[in-house]
Amino acid sequence: MFFVYQTKETSLHTATSPKLDYTHKTQDQSHKTYRWWKTLCAIALANMGLWIWMITTSQSQHSTFYIQATLSGIYVLVCAFRSFYPRIDLERYCLHDTPLSSVALGRSLATIAEICFSIQCAIIVYSLSIAIESQLAAFVAYTIVPTIVMAQLFCWHATLTLNHFWHSLEEMAWVVMLILTAACFVAGFFYLSSDYMLLMIIGFISCLASIWIMLVIDIPMYLSRASEKEHHHSHLSIQNRMHDAIMRRVQTNDWAIWKQEVLWLTSYFTVGVWLSIGMIVIEFQ
Repeated sequence: MFFVYQTKETSLHTATSPKLDYTHKTQDQSHKTYRWWKTLCAIALANMGLWIWMITTSQSQHSTFYIQATLSGIYVLVCAFRSFYPRIDLERYCLHDTPLSSVALGRSLATIAEICFSIQCAIIVYSLSIAIESQLAAFVAYTIVPTIVMAQLFCWHATLTLNHFWHSLEEMAWVVMLILTAACFVAGFFYLSSDYMLLMIIGFISCLASIWIMLVIDIPMYLSRASEKEHHHSHLSIQNRMHDAIMRRVQTNDWAIWKQEVLWLTSYFTVGVWLSIGMIVIEFQ
């Protein structure tokens, strides 16, 4: 049985991982990959320092301060880890050939971090709903975490079956959450005092930018990959799918591969982290 699985895995690797062209041109481009990775690592270290500075110097000790600080700390640490050991999950690509680059490990940590981030957003929106006395905004707050949990299920299904279509559904779940959250910021802009106008604008623009990236770049990319009719994992058992996610990885520094992921990974590990840290001190009075 193990031999059979290995044979399938070999064919699966051939079908799902584009051939790596280690020509002289590709080798010359690898420095761009490492330059980008070093930038991510430097930003990750700076973000951890920013989080420490925020929780030690902040004068805001509102009721959700420590909850937000803890949730943000988890998110910041996981994003740092993922910056140090970047991966492309479905293709099983990694920059460093180490067990720490395991797709299953990285995806598990990402699931925890993204649920923490969604709880942070839910707390902010719920606090906003109290400030503007809106039951509709409170309802939106209660839908945020379940929506992102559903997104994580879609993501895991994509990771285990190697079907990019489920990644597009994951992105759509995030889009729905962001649209609802953006609507709450619009309501806050009109109903809160002028002291909160800039905060509402930042929140709305952040949602709008994320929606744009997902609808214009990410979802079309995933649907395009799904339409290529890659060989999926549907013929394998759950146990073997998980084994593949844990054990199989393809180390590459090919810039032609990584540059497709640069925009969303960089924005995720920068702006996403900064928003998480910023939510620590937000309070509505």
